[in-house]
Amino acid sequence: MIWFPIALLGAISQATYSLSVKVLLQRIPPFFLAGYSFLTASLILFSLILFFGIPPLGPGLLPAVAATVAINVVATILFYRALSTTDLSLCIPILAFTPVFLILTSFIILGEIPTLAGAAGIFLVTAGAFLLTQKSGHGQTASLFTPLLTLRHDQGVRYMIFVAFLYSLSVNYDKEVVLNSSPLFGSALILFLLAIVFLLIAVLTRTRCSFVARDSIGPDPVPSDPRFPHSPFFIYGAVGMILAIEGISINTAYTMAIVPYVITIKRMSIFFSVLFGWLLLHEQHIRGRMFGALVMITGAVVIGLWG
Repeated sequence: MIWFPIALLGAISQATYSLSVKVLLQRIPPFFLAGYSFLTASLILFSLILFFGIPPLGPGLLPAVAATVAINVVATILFYRALSTTDLSLCIPILAFTPVFLILTSFIILGEIPTLAGAAGIFLVTAGAFLLTQKSGHGQTASLFTPLLTLRHDQGVRYMIFVAFLYSLSVNYDKEVVLNSSPLFGSALILFLLAIVFLLIAVLTRTRCSFVARDSIGPDPVPSDPRFPHSPFFIYGAVGMILAIEGISINTAYTMAIVPYVITIKRMSIFFSVLFGWLLLHEQHIRGRMFGALVMITGAVVIGLWG
């Protein structure tokens, strides 16, 4: 049962990361944002490995690392593209499909099968994720299908549903990486390789790495805040720390529970994203979203107690 609060910490970290990316993409080129954030996170984790030591490495480590890095490169590009073109509350709920996809992919790749109660909890969390983001009042009715209807006209949502499927593949290989090393070493290695790939892409595409003011013109970018000339280093460090906490939490939970359960609890990040929007961004329609939150929490409790 200890895996549950550990996975929940991963959910909070994921919500914080998504909010940070949504805000920072207005100022930082996406490939540099991904590359430096992943690099910072990996360096934090490698510094911990120097203290704890390198774990025994299994024969399945390298194939699993290659598979998850390749999948996550594509998923991250599409994830950033979706966040840069679509509202956070519209595209993030689509990630609730990942646990549903995982019922099939985890069985095929890892042979893991949820219990009947666990499957019910997965579908409750998924349904609650949709209800959570619907407005109520003023003649509007919450609907499970509203986010799906946007598939026809919103490219960001189409990107995100593909991301949800890609994640349902990659997380199985993430668990293989952890089983052939350790939660700490596995996270550090994956993040470091992702950092190299994205920084290479950024250089090859000649994307500018800088904070650029929205009204800046010409070849020289304007710092986002002249009072803090080193703010990029602080921000990359902060985002890297968030990613490091998320990686350690989720990879540790993988060693204690099957992947569909861990990722379902991680998708509670959708609930925390709405909560952060209310507390930090003063977003509206929170009262109408409480039913969706209750459904998600009910699903999480079902998994935690009977999954």
